[in-house]
Amino acid sequence: MKYHILISMLIGIVLFYGCKEESHNPYGSDGIAPGKVSISEVVNIPGGAVIYYNPPTDADLLYVKALFTDNNGKEREVKASSVIDSLLIEGIGEVGDYTVGVFAVDRGENTSEATNVTITPLEPPVIQILPTVTGEVDYGGIKVSYENPLEAEVSLNVMVYDSIQDKLVYRESFFTSQPSGAYSFRGYESKKTRFGVYIEDRWGNQSDLTYFEVTPIPDEFLDKALFSVFKISGDTSFDEYGFSASQMWDGQWNSQWNCGHTNFIPLPHHLTIDLGTTAKLSRFKLYQRTGSELYKHGNPKHFKIFGTLDINDLPPYDANNPNAGWTLLKDCYSFKPSGLPIGQTNTEDLEFQTKGEDFEFDVDNLVEVRYIRIENIATWGEQTVSVIGELSFWGEITQEEL
Repeated sequence: MKYHILISMLIGIVLFYGCKEESHNPYGSDGIAPGKVSISEVVNIPGGAVIYYNPPTDADLLYVKALFTDNNGKEREVKASSVIDSLLIEGIGEVGDYTVGVFAVDRGENTSEATNVTITPLEPPVIQILPTVTGEVDYGGIKVSYENPLEAEVSLNVMVYDSIQDKLVYRESFFTSQPSGAYSFRGYESKKTRFGVYIEDRWGNQSDLTYFEVTPIPDEFLDKALFSVFKISGDTSFDEYGFSASQMWDGQWNSQWNCGHTNFIPLPHHLTIDLGTTAKLSRFKLYQRTGSELYKHGNPKHFKIFGTLDINDLPPYDANNPNAGWTLLKDCYSFKPSGLPIGQTNTEDLEFQTKGEDFEFDVDNLVEVRYIRIENIATWGEQTVSVIGELSFWGEITQEEL
């Protein structure tokens, strides 16, 4: 019995000291900080730089990182895999010299000594874009155009003079990464208004303000409660598959289950709408059916808008000329900001359609109408079906509903 007790004690002592001396370093780590990173080249770019380097040869090297303080005084960190030979520094909003510390880090999170390098970023995108910004009078507001050759992710931000506060106040933003474009900021009274526009990137860098003073063109919103389908020969039903044409003007468009929907029949498809009031239309918005159907399925890609003041003035329907007697108001092509293939979308596409896609009528040739005819010619999904999430119209109302 004493012999067995002695043996158990010896085994316990061996296990105790063995566990006490066992290494707890992460798998593959030697517990020693890696060697320093060697910088081979610095290429300065707008708003940042690309730092090319040679990593140390430590077998347990995991990644290389850069630490620096940006122009806003914020400490930033950028990491790159050990198999990559460069670090991308971006988001610096002012030209100047910036010190960047480059470190090697191993699997045990042991960090090498710093290799300091100076970068001198070129003029950032927010500064480059500002001189290209122009503003012109528009329906109910101002149209802002811009050039963004670097395709930077930025926002165009509008401020408007507030007489009560006696200063410019922020109103709204438009996000883009397009190389060029224009966006209409609307919803403003038809009186002389001072607008301020500035550019901001995703790191919070802002340009100076540029100012425009315009008197927005009258732009009244047509009451959708007055809208109704006016069925004429050759029209296509948008009441299929449990959907209803009235869902295209019910004020809801953020669900793929709220739309007008046709059967699967050959295009073109026609829809006639009684606006319930007479107006010189200035513009309209088409909101796509959203959700998983965005920019595919039966969402209109190429369509035309026609108008007439008196439906009784139309000639007898002719299937070979279904739009006879109607005035062509707009030949429309839907735009996809991302340019991605069918079935693929990004946040910019969703935001663009959530705000509605704007189509303007010719300001020099505005036509007084009461009835609208939509002819859908081609769809984003290249399918023989039409779906529309929502329709909105604006203009100068010339006669209220009788």
